[in-house]
Amino acid sequence: SLDPRDAYAVRDWEAIRNISTGLVEFKPGTADELVPGIATDLGAISADGLTYTYTLRDDVFFGDGLQLTNTLYVDQIQALLDTDIQEAAPNAVGLTLGTPYVASIEASGDSDIVFTLNTPVAFFPQVLASAAYVPTHPDIFPANELNVFPTELPIYGVGPWMITEFVPQEQMVFEPNEYYFGDNQPAVDRIIVRHFETPQSMADAVRAGEIDVAWRILGIELATQMGDIDGLNLAKVSETSIRYLVVNHAEGFVTADPNVRKALAALIDRDEISDVVFGGEAPPLYSQVPPGFLGANEAFDDIYGSPDTVLANELLAASGYDEDNKLQLDFAWPPEHYGATTNDASLLIVDQLEASGVIEVNPIIQEWSTYISALVGGETWPLAVLGWFFDFPDPENYLQPWIEFGGIGTQVTDREGNLAPSVDPQILTLLTDQRGETDIAARAAIIEELQNVYAEEVVTIPLFTEPEYVVYRDGVTGNSEVPLPDFLNIGPTMDFNYELLDFSG
Repeated sequence: SLDPRDAYAVRDWEAIRNISTGLVEFKPGTADELVPGIATDLGAISADGLTYTYTLRDDVFFGDGLQLTNTLYVDQIQALLDTDIQEAAPNAVGLTLGTPYVASIEASGDSDIVFTLNTPVAFFPQVLASAAYVPTHPDIFPANELNVFPTELPIYGVGPWMITEFVPQEQMVFEPNEYYFGDNQPAVDRIIVRHFETPQSMADAVRAGEIDVAWRILGIELATQMGDIDGLNLAKVSETSIRYLVVNHAEGFVTADPNVRKALAALIDRDEISDVVFGGEAPPLYSQVPPGFLGANEAFDDIYGSPDTVLANELLAASGYDEDNKLQLDFAWPPEHYGATTNDASLLIVDQLEASGVIEVNPIIQEWSTYISALVGGETWPLAVLGWFFDFPDPENYLQPWIEFGGIGTQVTDREGNLAPSVDPQILTLLTDQRGETDIAARAAIIEELQNVYAEEVVTIPLFTEPEYVVYRDGVTGNSEVPLPDFLNIGPTMDFNYELLDFSG
């Protein structure tokens, strides 16, 4: 998807961020330094923390020469909060990055843009740096309807590139936007982004010299093989990408039973998954919040000591399940979307669950585009595999998406915010409390308690963190004036800024 109100995948955001630019953005190669984008500076915050005001630059133009105004920006971004758009968008980005934080967006004077928040949110500038808040051209992305796959070309925003060719699931061609205002003008004339059905097919294309940069989905084994080939360079970019199990809390599913959810959590052996599938290179994860983030703990290990088959079977017995009345469990996953290891890890999880002797798993393997729409809708399976990379680098973004407004398939709440009957309402209270807390130590304490409740309710089951890799040919270089040139300036946010690439090959 290329519509920022619906697009919710790393590769979609990569394309969007290259053709457009937000009011603020992360400095390439960093995850802790915001810089002005289409705003003149980093904005002004009211004393009560509820109002953020940004002044729009006067030299921002779309690729067809249309000037961006503050009223045009507001009209386009306002759609994030529009309930009709949210209902039409399968991924409903506005329910994760708009409605929880923003009460209103207004144009003020000739160039100011004013955001009024529901409650103080200290990390709001990071939210604003996400792809959801980039301006879009009204002729390509109308304010009142989605345009997930634009068919008229070129597709342009106000960023350094425009998309001049686009075949969904096959390739996109990027060429420079002559109206781009930024200091870093594209160093090459053309970027061709090809999509591969499998990690192996992409690895084969690298070996054959068909592509110059291989980014993501290769996985640990294939990426390491590429790094051993003369003329190729390997960089390990990030370990803040997580894999986890979505647990459906809606009535009618076996996982609406808290005993079942807790039993599943107790049966997962993360060390075995890491060692057998990833050769120890995917660290086990015992909270949805990865290590290194504010307040991160290991609540799932503390509560379940997983694996603990005895505990799991006691919990299942309390709900009437035993060897003569086994729990029948549908478990779904996409076979290749997160790399070749997804299938291997999922099959190992099937073995771990069935090792209890009290569970029979029905594996459901489904192609991604069908899978994700069904899963997010929440009317499909009790247990399923997903991956996550943060929208913005804050622990909020590792907790809120699975609690509020449908929970990306967890159904802990529905899209209207109603809590599932089996879930402790304290989870919503703690989520709101930490969001508005400005004292760092106090906020960390609330986040820790929130993770404990999250684990008790088994909102999701975190599995492991997985690094991302970039492999590139000799002759491809990043920008030496920006952090991490040896990583092609891809930093912890995983933003890949094509304008920083150069090629002498």
